[in-house]
Amino acid sequence: MLPEIEHPWQVSIPEAKKIQEQLRNRIVIEPIKTVPKIIAAVDVSYTRWDKMGYAVLGVFEIIYDNRNRPIALKEVLVETLTGTVNFPYVPGYLSFREIPMLIPLFERIDDRIDLIIVDGVGIAHPRRLGLASHLGLLYNMPSIGSAKSRLIGNYREPGSKKGDYSELFYKDELIGSVLRSKDNCKPLFISPGNKCSIADARTIIAGLCFKYRVCEPIRRVDAISKQLRKKNFKRS
Repeated sequence: MLPEIEHPWQVSIPEAKKIQEQLRNRIVIEPIKTVPKIIAAVDVSYTRWDKMGYAVLGVFEIIYDNRNRPIALKEVLVETLTGTVNFPYVPGYLSFREIPMLIPLFERIDDRIDLIIVDGVGIAHPRRLGLASHLGLLYNMPSIGSAKSRLIGNYREPGSKKGDYSELFYKDELIGSVLRSKDNCKPLFISPGNKCSIADARTIIAGLCFKYRVCEPIRRVDAISKQLRKKNFKRS
């Protein structure tokens, strides 16, 4: 898979902001057109003492029951990449730090996928172009951001039971959902990235939270990226 949009990645923060503002109006928020079956989840982890990044892209098949509810996840393939990360960590500009490491991994995928899920935000972003939105736009496909913490927005605390949720607003605009993915745990902050509605993003992520707070595709690629980082550290 190759990006359908190209722009520079090694840019200054003001230049990155300008790119985000130029791209934001191309994001489409709409009900997802097909029930996702083949999905990709991505994660990049870092060491604290150098500029190394450990990127993982996992492709999974969602197994549904006869009521179209996800019941399991089958691993199709996992691709990894270790490399130097030059863009600084600045909240709101995660995509410029991570996507340059993810593009080579997407290039290794031959078959089309139905959905991209990221550990980050979609439109729940000051310029509506978080990592999920940026990736979804680059590859012209549905994408969802499932973040463990809030970047922006106001909300009321959802109920304590799994599946309870509240709405996330920013400047009176609805930008996502605050989802209780497990009984009595901290909520997740769910926002559509591209070609997906707020309701569909919440429903899909809730359905993929099987036993843990974090949805299963993100949990798996996160574990792999941490293993890769740990393995590399032991060698050095």
